[in-house]
Amino acid sequence: MTKILTVAKMVFKKRVLSPAYYWMILSPLLLLLVATGLSWYMVKQTAHNQPTIAVIASPTVRKALVAQHPTTYQIKSRITNAKQANNYLTDGVIDGILTINDDFSKVRYKHDASSKRSNPLTSLTINITALRSQFYASKLGLTPTEWANITKQATIHEETVNRQSTLNINNSQLAQSLSEAIVIVAFFFLISYISIVGAELGTEKGNHLIEGLLAAIPAKKHYTGKMLGICFLIAFQLVLYAVFGLVGFLLLRHSTFVKSLHLNDYLAKIDPQYLWISLILALLSLFLYISLAAYLVSLVSRAEDIGQATSGVTSILLIPYFINFLTQSNPNLLVVKILSYLPFMSQDIMPVRMAQGAASYSAGYVAVAISLLSAVLMYLFAQRTYVNNIFTYRSETPLKYLTNKLLRRN
Repeated sequence: MTKILTVAKMVFKKRVLSPAYYWMILSPLLLLLVATGLSWYMVKQTAHNQPTIAVIASPTVRKALVAQHPTTYQIKSRITNAKQANNYLTDGVIDGILTINDDFSKVRYKHDASSKRSNPLTSLTINITALRSQFYASKLGLTPTEWANITKQATIHEETVNRQSTLNINNSQLAQSLSEAIVIVAFFFLISYISIVGAELGTEKGNHLIEGLLAAIPAKKHYTGKMLGICFLIAFQLVLYAVFGLVGFLLLRHSTFVKSLHLNDYLAKIDPQYLWISLILALLSLFLYISLAAYLVSLVSRAEDIGQATSGVTSILLIPYFINFLTQSNPNLLVVKILSYLPFMSQDIMPVRMAQGAASYSAGYVAVAISLLSAVLMYLFAQRTYVNNIFTYRSETPLKYLTNKLLRRN
């Protein structure tokens, strides 16, 4: 056990003292900050990007259009003359002129093509269509209340049966946001630690340094120490994220920006048990993919083949990501149900099914149990492969070797 801990500590110290390791930790946070900043900037730009238009129409029509409280454009109420409006448009004071005759038979929108603000034609069409309908309804003798009842959108009260008790939500948008966040975070973790596994297990063998190391420690213990050191790094990164999150919450909880995100309302809709299951599935999938990378790297004979071995594992990560989109629209599809229990897949699919009420917490725990058993078996399989191939050198790349082996078996 002492030798295993010694190897684990060496892996941990070597990585934790490397600037590249901290860049690996900070890059997802920086991406999150950039994405949040861009989102906030786009919202602000949209608010300041509203075009200003003049409405040349009867006072009644102009008043009705202003009363709609448009959000995508502003109406310059004091401009009522066509000549004055054209002068303002030429001078760049306004961005467009909307002209409407008394019976709505002619509607024209004249705008400046060089304006940096958005074109509100779509919103204008919707609003003017509503006013035009009200105009002809009044000519037919219908009161505004009668017309409102005719055009009122039907309300459908949804009642769901056989819905599993999971999240305190009834919309798929939150489910999509949660699942995408889990996929993105897991992807960053996996990409980083798959490359670390390749460097730790493959470089020593590829550079023929392993012979000297195994004179002091058995291959099995050497492998266990390497994997334990990587687990230490994962735990350290999670602790740092928890500290960053706590410090950020304490410093920014009273800021206007954080309040505008309505995080409390968002998090209040999420059951802690859901987060627990999703977190365990994500961590188990991380260990599964790391063990798979360790298995492939164990077959490496040259240092230049490490990238091919790890990229093969990285490619597999895209499969559950794309299936995730299918799950959003149909969480009860048979293939989706099956994949939500399978290792390497359940971490992305099961959280979505639970969030949409298509799977219960019991199903989530079943997926956790299957992933846990698979993680143990995958670890033992990768360890055995590492021990058996530690002194084996082939001219073939790992993927080519596995392909030829499968073809020979068949």
